[in-house]
Amino acid sequence: MSEPLQQAHWLMLLRQAAGIVLFGGFVVAFAAEFAFPRRRGAGPLGRLAHARSNLLLWLAGIAVMSAVYGGSVMLLLNWLQLRGVGLLTMLALPAAVKGVLAFLALDIGDYLFHRLSHRVRWLWLLHAVHHSDAHVDVTTNLRQHPLHIVLAQFAKILVCAAFGVPVAVFLLHEVINIGVAHSHHAAVAWPRSIDRVFAWLLITPRMHWNHHSPEMARTNSNFGVIFSVWDRAFGTLTQPVADADPPTGLHALGEARWHSAWGMLATPWRARRLPQL
Repeated sequence: MSEPLQQAHWLMLLRQAAGIVLFGGFVVAFAAEFAFPRRRGAGPLGRLAHARSNLLLWLAGIAVMSAVYGGSVMLLLNWLQLRGVGLLTMLALPAAVKGVLAFLALDIGDYLFHRLSHRVRWLWLLHAVHHSDAHVDVTTNLRQHPLHIVLAQFAKILVCAAFGVPVAVFLLHEVINIGVAHSHHAAVAWPRSIDRVFAWLLITPRMHWNHHSPEMARTNSNFGVIFSVWDRAFGTLTQPVADADPPTGLHALGEARWHSAWGMLATPWRARRLPQL
């Protein structure tokens, strides 16, 4: 098999893997929430009602993303790669080293955009839809305002253009990112041993629970998705929580009207006059 065909084959496999992790990982995490629940008393009907609103918002996000980008993202990333656009394409480094650096560039890009989403008011109004969920579970990972998804994708494209991220590395990062994010939000009673073993390098689920705390000092911490090194380097790391089921959500958006699919779509406009979320 020629090199271009091999590359096309691997890209196809990575795109398939992204779909498998998105849907298959979601199903596994959803089932694990019933088998190893973090919280007691949330019956199946209540959980399904909660999931319905989050999934409806996710479908709205898919519709908006399709309208804005269609299939242009992969075409653009391929075009950038073929044209040799980006810093890494100018460096005489082994392909494996470039791949690692490109992966790290994407990851720190996600960290910075996430941090900006908490500091810039209009971005926070969009991102607060995700944080307003008082019953964080795997469906919360899909609870993202469509406009925030569009902007997050645009930020990724900018990183790819600036650093010359290969398409395969972009897809690999997406696959890992999705799987890790599912685990972060799953309402599973994760053992503390995970923190002891992995927290020095990775953002563990318990570390991410801090990020969903209604306490702003904790909400504005642990912005990383995969690696904890960015939070350590920039002083935004907080240690894993001891509580087995800590409180989550935003006090200002606690009423039911903020949590229907329409309420979440309208949150950035309805909440703009609130002094603090």
